[in-house]
Amino acid sequence: MIRFLKFLMCLSLAAGCLVFNACDPPKDEVTPVIVEGLFINEIYASGDDWIELYNDLETTKDIGGYFIYDNAANKYKLPASTSIPAKGFLILFCNDLATGLNTNFKLSSDGETVYLENASGTLIDRVEFPKLDNGQSYGRYPDGSTNLVISGNTSKGVSNGDSQAPAIESVARLPIVPGLNQEVTITVKLFSNANIASVKLFNRFNGGAYTAINMSLSGSNYTGILPAKSTVGKMEYYIEVSGTNGKTSFKPASAPANVYDYLLNTDALPQLVVNEFMAYSTSCCPDTSSGINEYDDWIEIYNKGNVAVNIGGMYLSDSKSDPFKAKIPTDNPALTTIAPGGYLLLWADNTPSQGPLHLNFGLSNAGEDVGLFYLDGRTIDAYTYGAQSENISWGRITDGAATWKAFSTPTPGTSNQ
Repeated sequence: MIRFLKFLMCLSLAAGCLVFNACDPPKDEVTPVIVEGLFINEIYASGDDWIELYNDLETTKDIGGYFIYDNAANKYKLPASTSIPAKGFLILFCNDLATGLNTNFKLSSDGETVYLENASGTLIDRVEFPKLDNGQSYGRYPDGSTNLVISGNTSKGVSNGDSQAPAIESVARLPIVPGLNQEVTITVKLFSNANIASVKLFNRFNGGAYTAINMSLSGSNYTGILPAKSTVGKMEYYIEVSGTNGKTSFKPASAPANVYDYLLNTDALPQLVVNEFMAYSTSCCPDTSSGINEYDDWIEIYNKGNVAVNIGGMYLSDSKSDPFKAKIPTDNPALTTIAPGGYLLLWADNTPSQGPLHLNFGLSNAGEDVGLFYLDGRTIDAYTYGAQSENISWGRITDGAATWKAFSTPTPGTSNQ
């Protein structure tokens, strides 16, 4: 009897699926049936995004009418007569243009899932890729295999080969703001320490020739020491990692054209303070930069000194431990100079493309840091605040003083008195 009831239940469920089509698993849970010899072979998602398709067949593959997407509600249909030669590759550019080989979506460098369907709507491949840094890709090694890994460099439009380039997960500096006569420790974390031939720390001071320091494995990370310097100037450095397969990658990816650096500086710090800020705006103090009223977070800087100060090249941040978060552009001193006794309003709106007074972060209304930092990262002024109320600013009374309070009538760009 129990078996019979179970049988009836299964029949009932099956009928429900046929009638309502409600028993199909979500697309994310569908395992692709790879029967066409076509693969999502490599993905790049850190700027000029692209997806590489690979045809593992011995004949040309017509993929006109196929679909590629990262959102089932927004599929991109490939143009008729699109084809991939035998054992060949095709690059799809993920740039929102929605024409030809340019898809109608972009990729997230934080990672997401990409799907490939044939013209009948059957899922033939699916790749979930992780967070990727600039210069890194996620692909199959060798081409068309099930071995998907991060590579420290790309092989766009050509074979991935049998193994990837070593990939760097992170580079850290301690201290983050070095001083004169102070050694600096650089720590490098790789995604994998297997098959590594060498990790080198290249460095130069004040534009001299680069020298290489062999980094040593300490625990799971590689470390190297940059020498202490007794004079002011700029230290530049980058990382080179070589695998036993002969493949090499760099951090930053475009080194040595672009490198990490820090300044050794003894300038007297300017007399600037974070004077007022708002971290929870819904109807107060609109930002009109985009042509409409946007109620963004903002930070007011006050110059309590006797000379004008151009903050171009300095930094604002919402974290004392990360002073280099938002660098103020240097190409418009008319906008970034604060007169004695004057104020400058900057928008913490995550849209630096709107101009030099727009930052690449927002403020948390739950509480965090807000700070202004010098060219070398030294703290000019920083303040840690708690939870904020809607449309209420938090500022000093009076301007530049040590005491803070809530302002029910905010005063952005003008005196707090």
